[in-house]
Amino acid sequence: MDMRIEVGLPPDEHGFTGRECSHCKKYFKVKFGTGLHTPICNCPYCGFRGNHNEFDTEDQIEYAKSIALRKVMEEMIEPMLQELEHSFKELERATRSGFIQIKVDTQCSPIIVPLNRYQEKEVETYVKCDHCSLEFAVYGVFANCPDCNTLNASIVFRKSIEVAHKRISLLKSTEKDPELQNAIMEDALSSGVSSFDALGKALQQHYPKIFPETPKNLFQNIEALSKSMSKSVDKSVSDIIGREDFGFLLKMFQVRHVYEDNMGVIDDDFIRKIPYLAHLRGRKYQLRQEEIEKFLNAILETGNKILEILESIK
Repeated sequence: MDMRIEVGLPPDEHGFTGRECSHCKKYFKVKFGTGLHTPICNCPYCGFRGNHNEFDTEDQIEYAKSIALRKVMEEMIEPMLQELEHSFKELERATRSGFIQIKVDTQCSPIIVPLNRYQEKEVETYVKCDHCSLEFAVYGVFANCPDCNTLNASIVFRKSIEVAHKRISLLKSTEKDPELQNAIMEDALSSGVSSFDALGKALQQHYPKIFPETPKNLFQNIEALSKSMSKSVDKSVSDIIGREDFGFLLKMFQVRHVYEDNMGVIDDDFIRKIPYLAHLRGRKYQLRQEEIEKFLNAILETGNKILEILESIK
C-alpha cells in the first residue's frame, strides 16, 4: 500500500525558512512567497543550482520523517492493529461455549511517535533583492540571490552609505561639542571609503577579468582603480563620473588617508597627490559636514555607475 505524505516546513518568527546547500553545506534562509515562482534554488555562496528539495536542512529532514512516521502510525498501523484486535475478539466470542476457549487481552499503551522539532538558525544579513524581490538572509554580507542569482552588492552598498548619512544627521545634536562633531564626520568619511572597498572586494571576486586581484585594496586607491578600469572596460572612473567629481573623490580619499594614518595632518604624500593644497602642509585638514555629505553622495553614485557598466557587459 503506497502512502504519499506532504509535510510543510514551519518558517521562523519572521517568515523565513532555512536552506542548506548540498554542495558546500552552507546555511541561508529565504522567505517563500516573495521573489520568483520557481522550484529552482541557487546557493548564494557557491552557486550550486538545484530543486528546492535539494536544499532541505538535516533538521528539516528529521522533522519531516517524524511527521511522516506519525501519519503512518495513525493512518496505517493503528487501523491494522484495531482490525487485528477485532479479529481476536471475534475468535474469543466464537470459542466461548466450546471445549477449547480462547481468551484475548488486548490492553496496551498507545504508541506515541515524538516529533523532532527544530528552530531555524540566526544569520547576519537580511536582503530584499532589487531584481526579483526575493527576501533572503545569509552569513557574511555579499551573496547572490537564491532566485535570480543576481549579486546583492548594490543593495548592501546603498544601505551602508545610508547608515553613514545617518551618522552625519547626529551632528545637529552635538553642536556644543566640536570634538565629537569632528569624530562623527571622520567616522562617516571612513565608513564611506570602507563601504566602497567592501563593494570592490565583492566585485573583484565575481569579476576577476575586470578587477585584478592585485592590488588587494584596489577600491581604496581611486587612481589605481581608474587605470584598471580603463584597461579592462575602456572607461576610467574619471570617464564614468566626470573629471571634476573624480578630482573631488581623489582629494577625499587622501583626506581619509591622513586621518587614518596621521591624525588628519596634511603630509608630503598628500601634497604630491593634491598639489593645489600645498599651502596646508603641516596643518590639520578641517572636515565640514557639507563636504562629507557630498562625498557620500559621490561615492554612492560612483559605485552605482560601476555596477551599471558591469550589468551592460554581462
